[in-house]
Amino acid sequence: MYCKKCGTDAGDAKYCPNCGENIEGEARNGVAIEPGQKTVNKIAYGLIAIFLGWIGIHRFYAGKVASGIGYILLVVFTLGIGSVITSILGLIEGIIALCRESDQYGNIPVYPDKFFV
Repeated sequence: MYCKKCGTDAGDAKYCPNCGENIEGEARNGVAIEPGQKTVNKIAYGLIAIFLGWIGIHRFYAGKVASGIGYILLVVFTLGIGSVITSILGLIEGIIALCRESDQYGNIPVYPDKFFV
């Protein structure tokens, strides 16, 4: 079993040998995040997506660089008309992120194969 806090393999232990986190016997708050999975702060991502989503800054924050560049190119090569589309997408992504369940540290997982976070 892996520690949800630091990702260390704890085997069958009740407490993580690395950070001391209780691994079993206690109800976990929020969503389970796999070890090594990228996470972002739910509030930060949501606010960045709502306010700066029109230019794709939230995509860079989530580590999705290719789609972040796509947002920028859409805005630049459509002479700003694409910013309406990217603004709507950013607003939707921000609302989705803020409505998602987070772990006990306020983080939400980033899925590389999904468009919305």
